[in-house]
Amino acid sequence: MPRKLRTWYLGATYHIMERGIHRQNIFSDDFDYQVFLTLLANALQKYGCTLHAYCLMTNHFHLLVETSDIEIGKFVKLLANCYAQYYNRQHSFSGHLFEGRYKSGLVQDDAYFLQTSRYIHLNPVKAQMADYPEDYLWSSYRTMIGIADDGITEKKKTLAYFPKNSIYQYREFVED
Repeated sequence: MPRKLRTWYLGATYHIMERGIHRQNIFSDDFDYQVFLTLLANALQKYGCTLHAYCLMTNHFHLLVETSDIEIGKFVKLLANCYAQYYNRQHSFSGHLFEGRYKSGLVQDDAYFLQTSRYIHLNPVKAQMADYPEDYLWSSYRTMIGIADDGITEKKKTLAYFPKNSIYQYREFVED
């Protein structure tokens, strides 16, 4: 049976999640995370997508991505294939790195957009990898609250939901 096509339209926003095969790690060290972020930046630029949030966990990743004039599958395929090729070469691994087809949820309203951003940024806290979301280095949260600038996260849309684009109110929303 052919798989169901994903809903897509110009400017569609998705919560993307991809997990390592058999839930195995897809990041082994800091260099792997850095390579992934570089490949992510390249894919965003190539396909004109906008990244609103991300979190790279040891065995999976989450992205909140807005498309331009391309279907989201092309973006994810480029990112996943390039990273899998890198990882296999770097770690003398062969075969599949990722578990099946990536998961995606179409983000169709403002409330879901904000809830997804919060969910992504709290992922390391819920997994007990950090006490506070700003403590976790492989997430866009530090960029969102102005501690760092990863150069790839667009924070204007997210902060526009809060009076005067308040970083403080966004932080309160996430951490409450």
